[in-house]
Amino acid sequence: MIIKLARRDGIRTVNVIRRHASIAELEQLGADAVIASEDGPIDEQAHRIVGPQGVKYAIDPVAVDTGTQIFQALNDDGHMFVYSSLTGEQIRVGADPCFILAGNRTLEVYWLGYWIRGLGDTAKQNLFNDSVTLIREGILGTISAHSFSLDEIGAAVKQAETPGRHGEVLLVPTKP
Repeated sequence: MIIKLARRDGIRTVNVIRRHASIAELEQLGADAVIASEDGPIDEQAHRIVGPQGVKYAIDPVAVDTGTQIFQALNDDGHMFVYSSLTGEQIRVGADPCFILAGNRTLEVYWLGYWIRGLGDTAKQNLFNDSVTLIREGILGTISAHSFSLDEIGAAVKQAETPGRHGEVLLVPTKP
């Protein structure tokens, strides 16, 4: 979704993945550059792509070491937005105090449940309408490779835990 939103708005992306197997899929979606964390430090790879100045903006749903390395890829005025922790572990902004204190980098965190409670009814309705529009345009959505009925929940869990799977695993209610 991020790649599609960025392309729509003319923003180039550098995407971070764990395994090479996902590179072609992201490039097909329109990724401008893809970094595999198994190829070495993310920040070093990002600097080879964007230059020594680093990236201006970063979005991170993973946190932990991946987030730490992404933070280290920021330029002096960079802004990083963390919206989840897929690992359940904390993000560390780096071991080098000079890097952490130098510049004007910003680390912002976001949690949908907390944020949405602060919206008024009109803002919530506008958000819903904008989301529906983006879904209809094919900008928002998921690549679902595996759908299971509710009575197949065991198979769905097994598929969700399969290393290297592509796409999401969805539980779909069956019609009575």
